[in-house]
Formats: sequence, C-alpha cells, structure tokens
Amino acid sequence: MGGRRYRVATVRGIPLYVDAGWLLIAAVYLSFEYLNLSSSAWEPTSAEAFGLALLSFALFFGGVLVHESAHAVVARAFDLPVASITFVFWGGATETPANARGPLVEFLVAGAGPASTLLLAGGFTLTHGAMEPSLMRGIVGELAFLNLLFAGFNALPGFPLDGGRMLLAATWGVTRNRRTGLRIAGYGGLVVGAGFVGLAALALIRQGDIGRGFFFGYLGSVLIATGRSMGQRIALRDLLVTGTVSDAMRPPAATVPAAASLADALDHGLRDEPGRTFPVVEAGRVIGTVSMASARRIGARDPLRQVREATLPLNQGPVVAPDDSLDDAFEWLSGREALVVRDGVLVGVLAPADVERWYRRRYEPGAVTPADRPPPRPDR
Repeated sequence: MGGRRYRVATVRGIPLYVDAGWLLIAAVYLSFEYLNLSSSAWEPTSAEAFGLALLSFALFFGGVLVHESAHAVVARAFDLPVASITFVFWGGATETPANARGPLVEFLVAGAGPASTLLLAGGFTLTHGAMEPSLMRGIVGELAFLNLLFAGFNALPGFPLDGGRMLLAATWGVTRNRRTGLRIAGYGGLVVGAGFVGLAALALIRQGDIGRGFFFGYLGSVLIATGRSMGQRIALRDLLVTGTVSDAMRPPAATVPAAASLADALDHGLRDEPGRTFPVVEAGRVIGTVSMASARRIGARDPLRQVREATLPLNQGPVVAPDDSLDDAFEWLSGREALVVRDGVLVGVLAPADVERWYRRRYEPGAVTPADRPPPRPDR
C-alpha cells in the first residue's frame, strides 16, 4: 500500500480508506457492469441498468469489506490492534501485527478472510437458487461466482496473499522458525506469481482480453517482486533481531493534555506541524493521539471542546513496547512513527529513521546519517 489513500469512514473504531488505484478498478467494475446489464436480453431501461449496476457494485465491494472485517474481528479477538482497512487495487488490506501472537494466531487471522468470502459465495448461491428467473437473479449468480473465485484466489499459497500468509504461519508453526516460514512463503509467491503471468499471456494472446491480461499481469508482478525481495527481508530481519525498541527509540515527543481545549492545542503545536500526530495524555497515561485533521473535525464546531473528544484510539496507529524486537517493530511501523508505551506510560517514540540510525551505529560505525550530522556553523 504505497500509494495515496483517502479516508472515507470509520467502522467500529477502525478507519476505512480507499487507495487511489482502487478508484480505477471501482470505475471499471461499475462501467462494465452497466454495459453488460444494458445489453441484457431483459432489456432494462438506462436508469434500471445503472441502478442495478450500483447495487451489484455495492454488494461486491461490500463482500470485500466483509472479507477484511473478518481479519479485523479475529485480530481483535486476540487483543491485537487494527490500524486500518484499505480498499486497494486487488481487493483489500487489513493492517494488524498478527505475527505478534505467534503462528497459530497469524494463521487464523489470515484464514478468516478467504473463509468469510467462501461463506458469502455459499449465501449468494443459495439465494440464486431460490429466485425466479430475472435480471437480479443473474446478478446474484454472478456475485456467487465472483466470491467463489476470490475465495480461491486469496487462498493461493503465494505471499502476500492470505494463502501465502497461512503458508508462512503453518511453516513457522511446524519448524518453530519464522525465518523459514518467510522463505517458503517467498518461494510460494514466485510460483503463484509466475502462474498469474502465464494466465495474463493466455488472456492477451488467445482471447485478446486486455483487461484480464492487465489484471493477472499486475498481480503476478506484485507476487514475483515480493518473492524476489524476501531474501533481503530475511537478511534485514536477521540484523534487526539483535536489537530492541529501547535501543533505537528517541525520548517522548511533545504531548497534549486530554483536558486542554482544542483551540489551545491548535495554537500550541498542531498548526505548526499539521502532518504530525501528537500523543494525548491523561493522569500520566497515554490514551491516544490527536492531529490537526482530527482536531479540526471536532473543533470546527466548538473550539472550546476538550482534546479527548478528538483523540484517536491507540489501536489506530502503531504502538510498541520497549522490549519488543526491532525486526517485529520495524514491520509494524510501515513507514510511520510509533509510540513506545510501557504499562500505559509513554516512554519514547520510534520511526524508521531511528531504526536506520541504530543499524548504522551497530553495523556501520563509521557512517553518519543526515540526522546525526551536527548543524552547520552560523557563518557558513
């Protein structure tokens, strides 16, 4: 999920985003569905065809949301934080550190998605069988097939698909070595990715289907790239596993009192750094974070309301403990800054740049990162 994304809703405290690439696939799905319905033998009017296309769109992507929500529900059942759900080009992504609870939990979190999609396929199949012949019955039958297809696709043993994560967890559980699980999952990604590239070639050469060829080719390239990079990921993990969060973290950032007014918070920090989130503390304990955007959503109506009313829960962002291994913490950061919390008390912050500084100090003692350089002299 490296592209731009847009927040559209919050479901049970979990922010829901759409990736820029998803907007393209959503538009393509809606357009093709409208064209197919318009040319149906049932001869619907343009308004009827568009309305049914919207319904099909909502049911299909509602199924994607069910799939991702299943990941989130199982993760929360094991007391894991869920930072977000994002609709992406190939479906969805749920951000949660499932590996923190061991291989069994990681397997269950990963497997919940395909299982929920398979249940949806069964539900649509039963509904289709109970309906009288109609245009709507055709849509339900199509949704049954698509959900069955996506359940099988997600269960394929290629990382980072759900099946690949299940393969990783299963191998980790059998060998007691996550490193081995990562390597096997990477090989799975290469094999499955090559299969998708082959399907893309067949779609283009034999059928002239540009859309299907592009989709399969894109998925194949993602899986192959992930599989090829797994060796580097394992090598980095082998280096980071020797350190802990406390070795690399910085002192706590500036905090915002939960009882302060939003107007004061905006005037004393938030406006100066609009892209940053600040820890919110109450009675010495961190209760969440606040940002310029979250403060404005509440403060625009009443700037005298307290900061706690605009506070985002801790489980919507990365939170690590001082004794966590750096390799696990770095994987959870995903390019963001994490709060380091011990028994509810904020003791530091950790960002990818902090991990890089630790790495340089440990393995490249002579190297100096930009953040380590002294400021220039005033006369230069």
